[in-house]
Amino acid sequence: MYFMWLFFWFDLCLDRGKNGTGYRTLKRFNQLIASLAVCVSMSAVASVENVGTYNLILKNDLNTSSDIEGRIMIGGNIDMAGKSLDVASRIAADPVVDAVTVVGDITANDVKTQNGNIVYGGNIGSTNLILNGSGSVSQQSQSTLQNQFDAIYQSVIDDSNYYKTLAANGTFNTSDMNNLKFESTSSDDLLVFNINGTDLLNGSFSFGFTPTVPIIINVAGTGALNLNSKAFGNFTKQVASLVLWNFFDYTSIGFNGDGWNGSVLAPNADITSGTGSLDGGFAALSYTGTVELHNQLFTYEPPGETPGVDVPAPPVFFLLFGGLIATMALRRRS
Repeated sequence: MYFMWLFFWFDLCLDRGKNGTGYRTLKRFNQLIASLAVCVSMSAVASVENVGTYNLILKNDLNTSSDIEGRIMIGGNIDMAGKSLDVASRIAADPVVDAVTVVGDITANDVKTQNGNIVYGGNIGSTNLILNGSGSVSQQSQSTLQNQFDAIYQSVIDDSNYYKTLAANGTFNTSDMNNLKFESTSSDDLLVFNINGTDLLNGSFSFGFTPTVPIIINVAGTGALNLNSKAFGNFTKQVASLVLWNFFDYTSIGFNGDGWNGSVLAPNADITSGTGSLDGGFAALSYTGTVELHNQLFTYEPPGETPGVDVPAPPVFFLLFGGLIATMALRRRS
C-alpha cells in the first residue's frame, strides 16, 4: 500500500507536460501530503478507552467474590484463589474490545465470560477459563498488553487531572446530614460539584433537581476515606450513568454504605467495598470487594477526546519520505 504512494509520485514527476504542469501538480500534492502527515500524527494521540468502555480498570490486582457485569482491564493479577469470577453478563460481544484483559496472572477456580474474549499475559495455572457465549481465549505478549494498559491508565489519570480543574456550577448543601443535597440552577450541558471527602463520611445524599446532563463530582482530600453515606431519593441507579465521582488524591477508599451510584475515578487509590452494589465504572489501583459491579457506565468525553479504538494509519515516515523521493526525481530530470 505504501509503495503505491511512491509510484504515484514518480508518475507525476515523469508526466510534466507543457509549462511545467506536472511540477505544479506535484507541488500541490506534496502540500496535501504534508497536511495529511500532520493529521496522522495527531490521530496517534487520540483518546483510548476509559470508564466509558470498562466496568473495571485496575493498575494492580483484583480480588472479588461477586459478578462484574461489564468488561474488565487488569494491569496486575486476578488474585482470588478458591473463588469464581463471572464477567460480561450485561454486554454484547465486541470484536475489538475484549471482555477480560489481564496483563499478569490469573489465580481462581474459574473465570467465566457470558459474552466476549478472555486475554491474559501471565500464567493461569489450574484456573478454568470458560466461555458461555461467543468469544475466544488467548495468551498474548505481556509487553504488548502492558503497553495497551499503560495507554488506557494514562487516559484515566489525564481525565482525573482535567476534571479536578473545572469550576463548580453547583453547590453541596450539608446543613442536614440525613438530607445532603447536590443543588444547581445552571443550564450548562455539564454540571460540576467540588466537595470535600469528609462531607460524605455519613448520612444520605440526593439531587435537588432532576439530572438530565453529565455530572462531575470532584472529591478533595488525601489519605484514607471510609464512606458510610448512601444515595437516596432521586440519586438512583437509573441516573448512575450520568455521574462521575473524581477522588483525585485519595490513596484508599472504602465503600461501606448501602451501595454506590455513579462511576469512580481514583487513579491513586486502592478500593474496597462490602455492602450493596456498585453501579458504575471503576478505575483505581486495586479492588477488593464482595458486591456486584453493575455496568452503569459514564460515557461523557472531555473536550478534544475521541472515544473508541484508534485505527492504525500509514506512518508519517512513509508519507514524508515518499514526497522527498518524488521531488529529487523531478530535479534530476530538470
